[in-house]
Amino acid sequence: MIASLNPYAIVRVIGRLLLIEALLLLIPMLVSIIYLEDDWYVFLATAVLAAVTGSVAEIATRHNGSAVIRSREGFIITSVIWIIFSFFGMIPFMLCHDHIGFTDAMFEVISGFTTTGASVITDVEEMSHGILFWRAFTQWIGGLGIILFMLAVLPELNKASGISMFNAEATGITHDKLHPRIRQTAISIWGIYVLITLLSTLLLWAGPMNLFDSICQTFAAIATGGFSTRNEGVGFWHSDYILSVLTVVMFVAGLNFIALYNIRRQGIRSLLQNSIFRWFAAIVVCAYILLLLSTLIRGAETGWDTLFLYPIFHIISAVTSTGFSIDGTESWGPFSLFLTIFLMICGACAGSTSGGIKVDRMIAMKENFQNEIKKTVFPKRTYVVQLNGSALNNGQVTRISAFITLYVLIIVFSTAVITLYGYSMTDSLFMVCSCIGCNGLGYGVTGAGGSFACLPYAVKWLLMAVMLIGRLELFTFLVLLLPSFWKR
Repeated sequence: MIASLNPYAIVRVIGRLLLIEALLLLIPMLVSIIYLEDDWYVFLATAVLAAVTGSVAEIATRHNGSAVIRSREGFIITSVIWIIFSFFGMIPFMLCHDHIGFTDAMFEVISGFTTTGASVITDVEEMSHGILFWRAFTQWIGGLGIILFMLAVLPELNKASGISMFNAEATGITHDKLHPRIRQTAISIWGIYVLITLLSTLLLWAGPMNLFDSICQTFAAIATGGFSTRNEGVGFWHSDYILSVLTVVMFVAGLNFIALYNIRRQGIRSLLQNSIFRWFAAIVVCAYILLLLSTLIRGAETGWDTLFLYPIFHIISAVTSTGFSIDGTESWGPFSLFLTIFLMICGACAGSTSGGIKVDRMIAMKENFQNEIKKTVFPKRTYVVQLNGSALNNGQVTRISAFITLYVLIIVFSTAVITLYGYSMTDSLFMVCSCIGCNGLGYGVTGAGGSFACLPYAVKWLLMAVMLIGRLELFTFLVLLLPSFWKR
C-alpha cells in the first residue's frame, strides 16, 4: 500500500529553503550598500519576510516527526519551491525605486530563476546595481537548480529523500551520481560551476568590462540565462574579445557538468570520447555551416565578424538557451529564423544549465527511428537504443517519445492561444519556443523593435507557466495536475 503524503515534511523543507533564500537576498543588499543606493532596505525587508516565513514553517513542524521525503513529496517540493522562491524573489522588483507591477515582477523573476532571460524591463540601465545584481543572481541560482543548491548545503537530506528531489529536478534521461552520497555529488557539481564562474568573471574583467558587469554577464552566460546589465545587451561593449569569451563560456555551460567533472579524474579524452558531446559539437558546426551558406547566398556584407564570430555566437547562444542577442540578427533572413527556432527546441546536453529537448533525447529518437526502419526489413531481429555506449530500456525510450510529443503539443497549444490575441503565427511560435526552451531570445514583437513588456497580462502568465514547465522538463510539473497523484 502506498503511504499517504507527509505535509509536515513538505512544509519543513520549504521553510528551510526560504531561510536559505533569506540569506541569498542579503548579497544584493550588500551590493546596494556598496553603491550607496536606497534599494538596500528592499532586500532587507524581503529577507526578513522570507526568514520569518521559513522560521514559522520550521517551528510549526518541529514536533511532527522527521522530514521523510518520498517520491511524491519530492515532486511537490521541487515544483512548488520554484513558485515560492519566485514569489519572494519578485518583491524587490515591486518595492525598488524604479518599481514594476506584480505581473511584470513575477515574469522577470521567474524568467531569472528558470534561466529564460526574457525581460519586461525596457530600460535596465535605469535600475539600481542591487536590482541588476539580484536579477542576474536569480539566473545563477536557478542554473543548476534550487534543489541541487539545497542538497549541497543541507546535510540532513543526504539520503533517499535527497535523491528523489534530485531526480525530479535534474534534466535528462538518466541521472548519474558522482558519489554514493547525493550531497557529495551536489557539492562536486557546484564546485565546477563556481570554478567556471570565477574564470569567466576574471576573463571578462580583463577586457573592457568593469567588475560588476563582468560578474552579471558571467552569471547570465554560465547559467545560460541571458539577462544583461545594458540596454544594448552584450553589443554595448563592441568587443570581439567579449563575444569570444562569452561564446566559450556558453558552450561549456551547455555540456553535462558530470562529464566536465570527469575530466578532472579521467582527462580530456573522457569528454572527447563522449558521443553526446560529439553530437552536440556536430550540431553547432553544421548549424554554423548552414548559416554561413545562407549569408553567402544572400550576398551579405563579409568580414571576420559577419562570417564567423557573429554566426557562431548566435548559434551557441540559441542552442544553449542563453539568449544573448546581437544587433542585426533579424535581418539575416528567414532561414536564420528557422534555424534559430530549431536550435531553441533542440537544446544542448542533458545535465547542463540549458533548456530545450536536449541532444541526448534527439540521439535516442534517431536511434529508435533507425531501429524501426530496420525492423521493417528484419522483423525477427532485436534492436537496442544506445546512448553513449549504454542501452536504454523500453520504458526509457517510451518516456522520451512521450516527452517529445508532449513538448510539441504544449508548443502548438500555447502558440494557438497567443494567436487569439492578434499576434502573428511567427511571433507567437517564436516566443513560445523561446520560453519553453528557457531561451529568452526575441523576434518580431518581442525582438529588437519591441519586448516582452508589451504583451497582455494573460499572455505573460501563460508564458510564465511555459517557462516553469520547460525548466522542470514537463513531467515534474504536470504530474501535479493528475487527480490520481493526490488520491493515493
